[in-house]
Amino acid sequence: MDKKTLRKIFMSERRSIEPRMHRMLNHMLVESLRDVLKEYNIRTVGLYYPINNEVDVRRLADDFEAYYPKTFEDRIVFYRDTGEFEEAVLGTKEPVSDETIDKDALDAVVVPALVYDYALYRLGYGGGYYDTFLKDYKGLSVGVCFDKFRIEALPSRAHDMPVDLLVTDNQVYESPHEDM
Repeated sequence: MDKKTLRKIFMSERRSIEPRMHRMLNHMLVESLRDVLKEYNIRTVGLYYPINNEVDVRRLADDFEAYYPKTFEDRIVFYRDTGEFEEAVLGTKEPVSDETIDKDALDAVVVPALVYDYALYRLGYGGGYYDTFLKDYKGLSVGVCFDKFRIEALPSRAHDMPVDLLVTDNQVYESPHEDM
C-alpha cells in the first residue's frame, strides 16, 4: 500500500478514537514519556502542538524547557515556549516567540506521526519536515503514537529517518538500527 492510502486509513482511524479513550491513552503515554526523558537527563525538549487527534505532549512543558516548531518552506525551526500560540499555515499552531534554539542545543525532540513501524520509521503528513530535521540531529529523537498505530513495516525512501525511541501507551521501543 502506498503512503497516501495509508495516511487516509490511519487519519480516519485516529479520528475515530472516542474522546474518553483518547484522554486515557494520552495520559498513560505522556507519563511514560516523562519518565523516559527524565531517565535520559533531558533538559531542553522540542515538542509540537497537536492536531487531528494526535498525542498531546504539551503537559511536558511543565517539567522541561520546551520549544515548539515553526514551519518554513523546507524546514522546521524550534522556538521557546511562551505559552502563546497562533494559527499556522499547515493547520497547526506555532509559538508566539522570537527566541530560537540551535538544533544541537535541543537535548531531545518528540516526533509526532500517524503511525510508526517496528523499525521506528514514521508516516507523517508528507511534508518531510521532521525527516529533514532528524537527518543530522545529534540529540535524542523520540516518536510517540498510541500502540494501536504500530505496524510491521512502512514503505520507506532514502530520506526517511527513524527515531531513536518510540513511546506508546503500552511500551517503550528502542531503535533496532546499529548507528543510533
